[in-house]
Amino acid sequence: MAISMNITEEDRRAAATVTSSGSGHRFEIQLGHLCNNRCVFCSSGQLTAMKIARPVPIEPVLEALEDARAAGATHLTFLGGEPTIHKRFLDALAKAVELGFEHIVIFTNGVMFPHPGFIESVVALGNFEWRISIQGANEEAHVATTERPQSFQRILHGLGELKRRGQLVTANMCVNDRSYRSLPDYPELIEKYGVTQLHVDIVRPESTGERNEEYLSEIMPRYSDMAPYYEEMLAGFEKWNPDFDINVGNLPYCILPKWGSRIHHGGQETVTKSSDGEGLEDEMNKYEWQASLRTHLPTCDSCVFRSRCTGIFRVYLELHGGDEFVPLTREDLLAIDSDHLNFVLLAEPLLAGLRESLGGDALPQGWRLVREVTEDRRRLIEVQMEHTSGAPVLFRFLRPGSADAPVIRMAEYDMEVSADHAVSAEELGGLLRWVRDQLASAPDLLEVPQLFGDAVERALSSSVLQRGRQRVTMLAGRLHHRFALPGWNLEQLRWPSQSTGAVTARGPAGAHLDLRFNLAVRGNRSQVGVDFKLAEETDQDSARVAVDHLVALLRDARAAAPAQP
Repeated sequence: MAISMNITEEDRRAAATVTSSGSGHRFEIQLGHLCNNRCVFCSSGQLTAMKIARPVPIEPVLEALEDARAAGATHLTFLGGEPTIHKRFLDALAKAVELGFEHIVIFTNGVMFPHPGFIESVVALGNFEWRISIQGANEEAHVATTERPQSFQRILHGLGELKRRGQLVTANMCVNDRSYRSLPDYPELIEKYGVTQLHVDIVRPESTGERNEEYLSEIMPRYSDMAPYYEEMLAGFEKWNPDFDINVGNLPYCILPKWGSRIHHGGQETVTKSSDGEGLEDEMNKYEWQASLRTHLPTCDSCVFRSRCTGIFRVYLELHGGDEFVPLTREDLLAIDSDHLNFVLLAEPLLAGLRESLGGDALPQGWRLVREVTEDRRRLIEVQMEHTSGAPVLFRFLRPGSADAPVIRMAEYDMEVSADHAVSAEELGGLLRWVRDQLASAPDLLEVPQLFGDAVERALSSSVLQRGRQRVTMLAGRLHHRFALPGWNLEQLRWPSQSTGAVTARGPAGAHLDLRFNLAVRGNRSQVGVDFKLAEETDQDSARVAVDHLVALLRDARAAAPAQP
C-alpha cells in the first residue's frame, strides 16, 4: 500500500509566501511557514528544517490586510508557521489595528513570550485574542510533540503574563500518538490559567508534510485507542464547568457518541488564495478541500450522526481499516446518553412539526419568525418570533430538567419562553397555545405537552431575568478588565443556574472564593444581589483582601453603569 505525501514544487513556493483566506467578515493571513517548533504532525516545522521555509516580505502582508479591510472584513487571524517570529510582525499587527479590524487573533506557539518586552509591545497596541498552540496538557506530552525542550515552559510563562494583563486566551491542540494520553490533564490546566476555549483536533494526513506510511501510522493511533482519554477529558470539563467551550474537531462521531455535541466537522466557509513569485493561484474553499479527503463507509448512511459527519480520512482507513466505525440509531444514542448531552440531535425529531409550521403560512395572525438558532455545543435550540407591534418573544428548548421556569416540560426537553412586556397577555397566551399544538403533532411524544397554568407570567418574568443576566455579564466583564490583586487571578463567569452567576477568584496556597450574582425578578425589573462563598481551606485574612478588592471594583462598576430596566 502506497501513500504519497511528497512535498511538491507548489509546496516549496507556498512555504516562502503569504497565504490569505477570507469569507464575509472573517480573514486569515499566513505569514509563511517559518517556525521554530518541529511538531510531528505539521509540515511547517519540516519545511523550516529543510531550509525551504523563508521569511516573507512585509509589503504583500500589508497589502493583503488593506484589501481585506476594504472588502469589509472585521475579524482577522494571524497564522504561521509561527507568525510572531516574523521580524515585522508588530508592524503588521499595528497596521491591522490602524485599519480598524474589530477582532484580531494571534495564533502562536508561545516562543516569543519570554522575550523581554514582547508581550508588553503587543498589549500596548490593543486587546487581542491569543490563540495558543498547547500540544500537550503536560510538559512531557507537549515537548514530545514539538521536539523543543523549553516550549512548554514558555507557554506557561506566557499564560501567566496574559492572565495577569486580562488578555483573552484560547487554545488549540492536534492530538497525536505522543500527546493523547495527556488529554485528561487539560481541565486543570485550562482552569488554572483562565483559558476561555479549547479546540482539540486530529491529525490531518495531507497536512503533515513529506511523510511515509510507517511515520503516519506511528503518529496517528487508532481513534478507538484514544477514546478513553477523550472521554476522561470531556467528563472533567463537564464536572468543572458544563458551559466551558471545549470542542473536538473532525473525530468521527461514532467514536465518542455520548459526547457528540462536543464534536464538530468543517467550519465557516473560507476561501484561500495563495501567491507565488509569478502571481495568484486558483482559489480554494479549504473546508470543501478537507471534506474531499474524507469518505463514508456503506454502513454510515444509517447512523444518527450522518447529517453532521463528513466522514473518515481515506488515508486513515488505508492505515487502520474501518472496523471501529459502527453506526448508531437514535435509540442506541438514547441508551448511552441518559443525560441528553446530545440534546439537539435527540430533540430535533420532536420539534419537526413546529419547524415545518414556522417555515410555512401557518403562523398565527400578527406574528412572524425572526430567526432560528441551533447550537450543539450549548445544547440549545432557540426560536425568536416578533409581533406586528415589534415586541419579541424568544422560545428556548433545553435539556430536560435544566430550565428554571419552563413553560412546557417534557421527557426529552424543557421549553422556556421570554416575552417582552409590550406583548399583551392575550396575544402571548394565543401564541403559546399555537406552539403547544405544533409540538403535540410530533409522532413519538411520550405525552401531549400542557402549558403550565402561569405560562404567561413565567414568559414575562423570564424576559426580565434575561436582562438581569446581561447586566451580570457586563459587571463580570468590568471586573475582569480591572482586577489586579498580586497573587490572585479571576476566572471567567459561569452560570450554575439561570438565576445564579459565579466568578471564582484564586489566590496563593490554594486559596479561592466564589463571587455569586443572585438574580431576582420584581414586576418588570430585575434585581442583582451579590454574596461571597469561601472555600474551607482559604485563609480568612487572605480572603478578606480579595473580597475588599472585588467589592470596591463592583461599587465603581455599578456607579459607572447606566440605569437598567
